[in-house]
Amino acid sequence: MLRALFAGAVSMTVIAGVVASAQAPAKTTNSGVYTAAQAARGKAAFDKSCTTCHEPSRFSGAAFHESWDGKALKEIWDIASGTMPEDNPGSLKQQEYADILAYFLQLNEYPTGDAELQPGAAPMAAIKVEKKQ
Repeated sequence: MLRALFAGAVSMTVIAGVVASAQAPAKTTNSGVYTAAQAARGKAAFDKSCTTCHEPSRFSGAAFHESWDGKALKEIWDIASGTMPEDNPGSLKQQEYADILAYFLQLNEYPTGDAELQPGAAPMAAIKVEKKQ
């Protein structure tokens, strides 16, 4: 009986660990999660669709880090893709939102990588915002 309880407890611990690791972001913003070309497209999209209400400085430096450090990039994604632009929420293409987030990462001097930041909640949930190393 005791062996069965112990085996059950071990199994539950292993399952809980697997579930927790599946939910934890696998990469950070220091992992090179966007490309320079993508950030350039993001700047163009931001200039076209966002500058009537927002300054780029709002998405960089201390203000950015105070709001987002330690959180999944998905939290920024959800706000951007769900509520912006304010006069027509969700009207940009999913790729444009991802490009704009890449631009924000460039503004904060995060390293570029070989692959583009992929649009969608799931890819964004896999990336944790972390202070630049």
